[in-house]
Amino acid sequence: MSDGDSKPGDLSSEFFQQMVEAVGVGVGIYGQDGRYIYVNDSYAELFSVTPADLIGVAIWEVAPEVDPDTFDAYWDSFADGDTRQAETVHEYSGNRVPVATVTTQRTIDGAPYHFGTIKDITERKAQEREIQQQNERLENFAGLVSHDLRNPLNVAQGYVDMLQADIDRDELTLVDNALERMDSLVSELLQLARTNTPVGETDPVSLFDTVTKAWDSVATIDADLRLAGSDTQILADESRLRELFENLFRNAIEHAGADVEVTVEAQSDGFSVADDGPGIPPEERDRVFETGFTTNPDGTGFGLNIVQQIVTGHDWEIQATESISGGARFAITGVKTVD
Repeated sequence: MSDGDSKPGDLSSEFFQQMVEAVGVGVGIYGQDGRYIYVNDSYAELFSVTPADLIGVAIWEVAPEVDPDTFDAYWDSFADGDTRQAETVHEYSGNRVPVATVTTQRTIDGAPYHFGTIKDITERKAQEREIQQQNERLENFAGLVSHDLRNPLNVAQGYVDMLQADIDRDELTLVDNALERMDSLVSELLQLARTNTPVGETDPVSLFDTVTKAWDSVATIDADLRLAGSDTQILADESRLRELFENLFRNAIEHAGADVEVTVEAQSDGFSVADDGPGIPPEERDRVFETGFTTNPDGTGFGLNIVQQIVTGHDWEIQATESISGGARFAITGVKTVD
């Protein structure tokens, strides 16, 4: 390792003050010998120590991924002004903390330093693990439902179809409707499980072509589709975008009726889907994307939650509002277009 010793006095107090005020997170600075010459309170608090406890400590004693035997090569791999980001784990004084780091090499008064900001991501990592576990449980449950319910449902439906060919009874119609309802629940549960998989590669996609394909794949009965604005190419996972429209169209028919008029409008930062139905009461607009929430007794409450997950997977945003005719309108923004 290098013999050069860096001292806190090499950097002006004004630099420290401006730096810490600018970032507002954990800050650590180490010199060419790999030892900290400065840390702020936020960084030291990650390990339940004081800043003085970390001064002189080598970076590899805190960041295990830094190898002391190859530190010189690591240092030399930076050019002045280079910035690198990483998610890692810092350990010190018996504390192990997942962190996101941004490290930049800067030369001050002729001496190079590594200036790092460190953010505690413990909570985010815990949330990611929880989401992953929930998704795994959901997939397992969906698979169980698919295998254990599909077969008896198909058998029951087959018998009902046979009986309806010979017997005209209202009770058989009620049974048939109940079986269709159960089949719909199973289908949407499986779809919900698949929706938890990440959005795939995004490519330029024709908005209106995707809308038309989605409309053609839904039982729209007497519903009408209207396209407004100019067709545009957007960056999206085409299959998931089509799935988004299919769910919004089903939602419109389910809540506004078989003769609903649905308008898909292309806009500068995204698109919207509106209908001329009864609309969504203002007090319920924030809840419509919750799993299982529905105002229709025949609905599953999965469709709009699936829509939101697809939107989130694309880093878009969605808002439930009111259409010009007083119906429901879903505005999707943050969509990237292709010139």
